[in-house]
Amino acid sequence: MSKCFLKLDTRRALKDGTFPVKIAVSYGTNLYLNTDVSVQKDDWDPAKKEVIGPQAKRLNNLLSSTLTRVANRVLNLREDGRFSKMSTAALKRALTATDPDAVEEDSTPKPSLVQIARMCLQTKDAESTRQLYLLTIAKLEAFIKDPDGFYIEDMTKAWLHDFQVSIGGKVNSQAIHMRNLRHICNFALDEELTTFYPFRKYHIKTEETMKKALSIEKVRTLRKLPLTGYMAEHRDIFMMLLYLRGINIGDLSRLTKESIRDGRIEYRRSKTGRLFSVKMEPEMEEIIRRLPGEKHLLAPFDRYKSYKDYNHHLNDCLKKMSDESGQVIEEDLSSNWARHTWATIAAELDISDPTITLGMGHATAGHKTTAIYIKRDMAKVDEANRKVIDCIWA
Repeated sequence: MSKCFLKLDTRRALKDGTFPVKIAVSYGTNLYLNTDVSVQKDDWDPAKKEVIGPQAKRLNNLLSSTLTRVANRVLNLREDGRFSKMSTAALKRALTATDPDAVEEDSTPKPSLVQIARMCLQTKDAESTRQLYLLTIAKLEAFIKDPDGFYIEDMTKAWLHDFQVSIGGKVNSQAIHMRNLRHICNFALDEELTTFYPFRKYHIKTEETMKKALSIEKVRTLRKLPLTGYMAEHRDIFMMLLYLRGINIGDLSRLTKESIRDGRIEYRRSKTGRLFSVKMEPEMEEIIRRLPGEKHLLAPFDRYKSYKDYNHHLNDCLKKMSDESGQVIEEDLSSNWARHTWATIAAELDISDPTITLGMGHATAGHKTTAIYIKRDMAKVDEANRKVIDCIWA
C-alpha cells in the first residue's frame, strides 16, 4: 500500500494568494514534491485530501494521476532496493521525471552514517564540541559491525535504543551522544544526503539532575571567609563568575582589558556564539583591582596555558572551603555552580522568568527584533544583576 498522499502546504502563500498542493512521500522521508496545482485554503478539504472549489473535478483528476504515478515509482524503487540508497536530489529526479528510465544514477556513492558524521564534524568550530562529536563517532564505529556499509536508512527505533544502551554510563551522558547523532541526521537532511529521519518516533531519555546552586546563605558565608593567598584568589574568581551572571570559566579566561567598553564587560559566549553585555559593578571592579592581569583581564589566567588547568585547581580549592566551624561549605562546589546559583538567587528575589532567561543568554520570545525592546530588556537584566549582588552583600 502506498504511503504517498496529497497535502496543502499552508506555510507560505504564493503571489496570487493560493497555496501549493504537494505530494508527501512517507516511508520515513522528509520529501515533498510539487504538483503545479495551487488553490485557496477554503477550496481544499484536508480530511478527504482533495479540491472542493472551482474546477474541482479537473484538478482532482490531475492530482490523482500525479499521485498514482509517484506512488508507483516509489514502490518500484523500493522493490529493487534503490529507494533507501538514493540521495534526496536523485530521488526527486526519479519521482518527478517524465521518463524515469532516463534519469542518471548518482555519480558518487551514497555516504555511510559514519562518513556523514565526519562531514558534520567539519562544521564544528569549538574544540570542546569537536571532541564530543569525535567521541560519538568512536562509539558509532564500535557499535556498527560494518561502519562503511551502514546508512542512515538502516537506523530503526530498536537500533537507536540498542545504540543508546551500548554507550553505557549515566542516562544523561548517553543523551549527549544521542543528541549529537540526531544533529548528524538533521545535517544529512539539510545537505540532501538522505530523505530518511530515524528520530521521528524516538524519544531521547534523560534524567532530572540535582540543581547545582549554592543557597544565598552559603554564598554569603563564602564571600565573608577570612582567606589569604590562593584561597582568597579562588574565592574571588568564583564571585566574579557569579557577578557576571554565571559566566563560563572559559569565557572569563578570554576576557581582556579591551573587553571593557563604556562601563560594560562584553564578550561572545563560546558555547552559543551569543553576545553578552554585563554592566560593570563596583564589586567586579574591586576584584579586577586585586587581580590585575597583563595579557588577560584577571591575573590567574596569565599563569596557565589552558584555562582548564586553572579550573582544575580552582575546583579542588572550592571543594575544600569551610566556614569558621570547619564545616565544608559545599563538597561538590565547582565553577559550574555559579551559573545556576545566579539564576536561583534571581528567582528567589521574584525576578521574572523572561528577565532571568535573557540574563543567562537565551532569547526571549517577542523581543528579538526591536532595538527599543532590547534596550529596555537589558536595562531590566542590569537591574536584576544589581539586586542579586545586593542580596549577596546583605
